[in-house]
Amino acid sequence: MKKEMIYEEVLAMLNDRVDYKSITLAEVAKRCGMGKSTIYEYFVSKDEMVFNSIIFYLNRMMKFFSNGFRVTTFRASLKVFIKAVIITMKANFWMVMPWTFLDNYAPFLTEEDADTITELLYKCKEVILELFTAICEKGKEEGTLFEINEKNINFAYNGIICSLSEEVDCDYDYESDESKLYVEDLCACVLRQLN
Repeated sequence: MKKEMIYEEVLAMLNDRVDYKSITLAEVAKRCGMGKSTIYEYFVSKDEMVFNSIIFYLNRMMKFFSNGFRVTTFRASLKVFIKAVIITMKANFWMVMPWTFLDNYAPFLTEEDADTITELLYKCKEVILELFTAICEKGKEEGTLFEINEKNINFAYNGIICSLSEEVDCDYDYESDESKLYVEDLCACVLRQLN
């Protein structure tokens, strides 16, 4: 449980785009309400702590998106998908935009660690796109979507990400009425892009 708390705090700092040099074992310990020695029980260095935090999160997200959603219609699936992407972006922005991680943090990691994380980030993106593709195929089966192909699926997915990157920040309230209306508008936009 303590290790997971450490992971969550490191990830929060990364998502807040805290300068890598500012992420220290002492600062993470302070934010977690534990002693620095507790951090050393789990990690020998800051780099190991950051690397393991990212790996933990990426594996959790891949599992989440791999499981898909148990909803009945294309429209309902699309809404849940967009909300899941919003929550993911809010928790860790670079999860759906891997290059932001590469630009900001990869230079501080060993080449091997940066390569491992880069590979996982792009694998996560593939898993998310596979889920989006499955949702679009459901839309085609329903007759909601007409001709779907890899090109327009990628176009619509990138449209979602671009739109959300302008809208979502750490304070974004995805349960507000305004947010629900935004998701509805984004769903309509996605439908236009796919048809």
